[in-house]
Amino acid sequence: MTKENKVVSAKNMLLRISMVFLIPVFVFLFGFNIYSNYVYKEKLAETNHSKIMMYQSFLEEDLQNVEYYLADVVANDGAYNCLRYPLNDVDAYLHMYDLKEKLESVIKNVDCVDALYIMTLKNDMYKASYQAGVSYEEQENMKAYLKALLQKEGDKAICNWSIRNIGGKNYFVKIMGSSQVYCICMVSAEHISLTDTVAGSYLVFSNQNKFLSYESEMKEKGIELREGKTSYLSGIGENYLVVRSYSEFLGCDILQIDSYKGIWGTDATPFILTAATLILAILSLSCYHFLKKEFLQPMEQMVVTMDEIAKGGLNLRMEEISCVEEHRKVEETFNHMLERIGKLKILAYDRLIQVQQTQLQYYQIQIRPHFFLNCMKNLYAMAASGNYEQMQEMILDMSDYLRSVFREHGRTVSLYKEMELVVSYVKLQRMSRALPSVVTQDIEEDLKEFQIPPMSILTFVENSFRYLKSSEQEFQIHIKASKLLNGEAEFINITIMDNGTGFDADALNILNDVNQRMPDEHIGIYNVQQRFELIYGRQCSFIFSNMNGACVDIFIPGAEEQLDTEEGGVIYE
Repeated sequence: MTKENKVVSAKNMLLRISMVFLIPVFVFLFGFNIYSNYVYKEKLAETNHSKIMMYQSFLEEDLQNVEYYLADVVANDGAYNCLRYPLNDVDAYLHMYDLKEKLESVIKNVDCVDALYIMTLKNDMYKASYQAGVSYEEQENMKAYLKALLQKEGDKAICNWSIRNIGGKNYFVKIMGSSQVYCICMVSAEHISLTDTVAGSYLVFSNQNKFLSYESEMKEKGIELREGKTSYLSGIGENYLVVRSYSEFLGCDILQIDSYKGIWGTDATPFILTAATLILAILSLSCYHFLKKEFLQPMEQMVVTMDEIAKGGLNLRMEEISCVEEHRKVEETFNHMLERIGKLKILAYDRLIQVQQTQLQYYQIQIRPHFFLNCMKNLYAMAASGNYEQMQEMILDMSDYLRSVFREHGRTVSLYKEMELVVSYVKLQRMSRALPSVVTQDIEEDLKEFQIPPMSILTFVENSFRYLKSSEQEFQIHIKASKLLNGEAEFINITIMDNGTGFDADALNILNDVNQRMPDEHIGIYNVQQRFELIYGRQCSFIFSNMNGACVDIFIPGAEEQLDTEEGGVIYE
């Protein structure tokens, strides 16, 4: 017993298959995209953080070197120490000029410094060295701011690096000194910021949730500063990845801001497509296996079953192996149709057998008077010749012969029995005629029980004697039975030959044309052909020819294709 499968419609089945195929793909791609973007974001944040730390390290190292240099000037430089005391204008100028020369060398070697100042309140003098590119307006703004700051706060203004807004720009300012003589280093936040507007990359500074450089650009792009976040996405219309690191040395945050397109904007896209293709291939194989099981195999089974049925296998049935509702209906309807055809075919066979039995009985009854009349003619001829002893012998032989002829036969007899009848007939003909005659036979051993209609070979032997002309030559009849192979099909060939005058041309044309009716003189041959056709169908054929006499070839389907003769013989479709 096979387990019952749940039946579903083909439409629902295909919909389910599509969902099984597409949903995992979408889920995979969606999940893979989220995961890949997360990993990519983390890797990019880590890379940008490393970039910030490297830049911060170089920047702080340069500023520390400047700081060390200025500390050395404050502590050990003679010109600087002289400025702590009241000097005339010439001496003060000379000392200031000497210090400026030293500051110039620092500016040339350290690109990040915008300006270095030496200011003395006692002598009301200052000297400054500026980086190339610092505008006159910026110089004036820095100078005015520092003078005002130092005059107001004096030594209280001395500090570590602090952030000052001067003229609308933010500067990192370091003030060192004592006794109203100061060394000041100024670094523009915008100057030490790095930008690549084409790639959308920025390295900027911020403090207390305010950008110290490129503030207008950051505002335009919608980039926000978020406390406590070391990396995050921000921006309007386009995402930017913001990575932040705090600099204890400068007392501010350093931010690396890069345009962020996610994993699809990187070289990893081919990998993603390859992975997606692999998943699609795996799912395609799974779907093909499912479609093959539920759609292709049932269809193949239907085709194979129909081919077998076309070859005669009406007992075959389609197995219900599919759970598709439409397939089940086709299988059930087809099996029901085959059952109906089988019943109708059995009924048609029964009726055909009845008709054939009636026709066969008619032909067998028809042939008996034909033999009887021939025997009477032979006896008459012997009586007329006065050969009474041979006539007595012939009457005894004829009694045995006629007893065999008029015995109730079945539809068929064996070749062996038929040949006994032929030999008896030839013996009677030899006795009734003063003509030497002989019958020879060449029958394969395993064909002796082969079934043929009774008195069929005898009819052709009788026909040979009937049209025999007087001759001193011995009249010979040869009967041969053998198996022939035609491809995979097997046939039995029965040949009846004599050395008489043979068929005339007109008779041969009629005998070999299946569409022409036999003339009355050949009613016996027509009778034999009809009986063979009733038993073996149209696969049985007759060929008439002349080969040193009359020759008849009968081709009958092989012995393995016959049914048991006791069941009524063979019926071919």
